[in-house]
Amino acid sequence: MTLERLSPPPSESEIDRDRRTVPLDRSDGLLEVLACETAREVIAVVRESPSTPSEIADELDVSLQAVTYHLRRLQRVDLLAPVGVRYSKKGREMNLYDLSTESVTVDLTEPRM
Repeated sequence: MTLERLSPPPSESEIDRDRRTVPLDRSDGLLEVLACETAREVIAVVRESPSTPSEIADELDVSLQAVTYHLRRLQRVDLLAPVGVRYSKKGREMNLYDLSTESVTVDLTEPRM
């Protein structure tokens, strides 16, 4: 068994995923983040299995710096969150990221007063 697999990802039941609705007038940040193809690809990788930034970078064949940038942006709009730690072969702690919500809906109706 490798060191990186000593901390297994949390099971589906351990993750508190919800369905969120975002009012149109507060959706700018969310829509801006999702407009980027790389951010959507990061979501697709993490949706399959909680992953470390380096695992995501390898899967997408992009730089670790690019993945880190998109992870930060996705966290700011509450789409991803660190859910655990995995250890590298060198013994370094690496955050595991997973979806923090199951789905997001943008509400197009007018805000209620």
